[in-house]
This record gives sequence, structure tokens and C-alpha cells, in this order.
Amino acid sequence: MQRALVTGLNGRLAPYLQQALEQANVEVISFDRQQLDITHRPQQIAYIRAHKIDAIFHLATGSEDWLSILADIADELTIPMVFTSTESVFNPDSKGPFTPEHPADAVNEYGRYKISCEHAALAANPNIIVARLGWQMFDTFEQDNLLTHVRDMHNEKGYLEASTEWLPAVAYVEHSMQCLIRLAKQAKAGIYHIGGNELGLSFYQLVELIKQKYQLDWDVRPAKVPQRDGRIIDSRVACDSITQQLQR
Repeated sequence: MQRALVTGLNGRLAPYLQQALEQANVEVISFDRQQLDITHRPQQIAYIRAHKIDAIFHLATGSEDWLSILADIADELTIPMVFTSTESVFNPDSKGPFTPEHPADAVNEYGRYKISCEHAALAANPNIIVARLGWQMFDTFEQDNLLTHVRDMHNEKGYLEASTEWLPAVAYVEHSMQCLIRLAKQAKAGIYHIGGNELGLSFYQLVELIKQKYQLDWDVRPAKVPQRDGRIIDSRVACDSITQQLQR
């Protein structure tokens, strides 16, 4: 892999992927939606050919049609394409841990949208790599991520009730991005889960580790709800542990 097209570079996750790719000496090519028509296939394939793209990472939020076009182009040019989906494709009432074989059964709007995207990607390109991600943790409280969400939950009431019976799907963002790169290099089609909580850290334990790592004066109280194993697991994908990251 020498040149990768990455969509969504104005979003939250793609800049971390860009950093990881550049550290691996892969040139990152952006997709400028102000200049490129996402509905115009000839324009997009010409852009990809002109830049000699040899891998596509689709992290942007967009229509199923755009995803289908990119997936079809990747299939025609026989280059690997990774599309990032989410653990939200599973119904919150369903209990995991969830493997890639578990039926996608979301009932909320976002989850059903992501299911529709997965179907569109696979229909356009049977060789596509669909990578489902969980809750992502960054190093800072500045962007929308696990840290800011937990902080806001605490600040709303002045304390935080955290369930000891909920095992969330959560990973450190840089670990997740490394997994995406390995999947692209591996270039084996299929649906994959990128999880960082194989050790079964509860939400309460997670918050306590965050509190200790960042030396926060938080009032964290154990709770019993929700009661759910929401982890996403996949023996084919080796993702570093969120527990080890928080204990460093």
C-alpha cells in the first residue's frame, strides 16, 4: 500500500487513520466533496486513477449511493476497500458478545442506516471489507469521544452512576486505526469486528480507570443497569486492550 484514499478527513476518526497511515509511509489522498461530485462515478474513478490509489478507506458519513459507487470502483480496479460500520447495527436489547455472524437487528434510525450501508457496500463489491467499530476513546477531552461523553454525564448531575453489569464495546482509537490498516493489507473480504474490551471491562470499571488515569475528582457510583454484554469480538482481529491503555 503506497497511496490511500481516505474519506471523512474533516470528521473525528479519519484524522487518526491519516496519522497512522503516514507513520506507515503511506501517502494519504483526501476526497474533497467541494470539488468532486459524489454522485458522478466517472469523475471519481478518474480521480482515483490519476492519484494511483491502491486502497480506499471510507469513513465519511454519506449516502448509500456514494458508498456503492466507491465500492464498485474498488471492485473494478481490484484495490482493497475498507468501510467502517458500527456496533450500533445491533439492537440495544440484544445481548452479546457479538460476533460478525450475529444478525444485525438494530431498530433505531442510525443502526438501520448503517445496516443499509453495509448491504449496499456488499452488493456493489463482494470483496469489500466491512469493519464494525465500537465506542472510541481518544487521549483528550476536546473532541466528541468516550472521554467527553463520560465527563458530560458526570457534570450533568455532579456524579455518575455507572453500571457494573454493562460490558461496552469500546476501544482506543489508535488501536482501531491500526486494525483498519492491517485489514486493508490483508485484503480478505468480509465483515470484521474491531473490539478492545475482550477482557470484559464493565462500564463502572472503565470509568474508574479513566478517573485514575486522568486524576479526576469524580463521584462515581456503582449501578445495576443497564445489564448487557455489548462487546463486539472477532478472533481474526487482534486489537490491543483498552484496559492496558488506561493503565499506562
